[in-house]
Amino acid sequence: MRSTDASKPANISRLLRETVYEQLRADMISCRLAPGTEIREAELAARFEVSKSPVRDALMRLEREGLVISLPRQGYRVAPVSLKDVQDMFHLRAALERACMERIVLYASDEQLEELNAFRHFNPSEWNGGFVVYNRAFHHRLAQLGTNIRMRDHLIDLIDQMERAVQISLSNINKGDPQSLVQEHSELIDALQARVVKRAQRLAEHHIAAAGKRVRNAISKIVIGV
Repeated sequence: MRSTDASKPANISRLLRETVYEQLRADMISCRLAPGTEIREAELAARFEVSKSPVRDALMRLEREGLVISLPRQGYRVAPVSLKDVQDMFHLRAALERACMERIVLYASDEQLEELNAFRHFNPSEWNGGFVVYNRAFHHRLAQLGTNIRMRDHLIDLIDQMERAVQISLSNINKGDPQSLVQEHSELIDALQARVVKRAQRLAEHHIAAAGKRVRNAISKIVIGV
């Protein structure tokens, strides 16, 4: 009984640390904490009503993920979204998506492929968070259907980190017609349900390349002040 009771503070401590980390990560990925924002441990400790220790642990984890940079004698800052980093992420994602399409065609069941029909239409009222949340859910589901745990985890982590760049270009999506992107999803679903590997790979590559171009254009405008 004593050992069980003694483990409770440790479990609570781990839960607090994980909560602080997950909330900060979500804030950075969604740009609620915008790139370049200065971060102070004391302010975060007050916000989460914890000591500085779980805050420091969370910031160190986020630094390893590339979401935070440490500044000697100054604290921390949310990492900027650089054009080079965005290009690298889209290049890696295109390669992973190609492999994922092949595995989906080979291993996903007919029932699982039919479930993708839910993503053929986008109704803003049905998605709390709008198109970005809908889009992320679609690509998360594709990653899961690939049935490769390592690839799934890499893809989902990459998709989540890329959301910062997508948020920056969100105004371009809003000014355009998101239904054209939904149509691209629908065409990809057609290829997967028909189990045509090459077509699914080609459509996925085109979809990712077009998204990369939108994001790069948006970031370039910010950099040059357009």
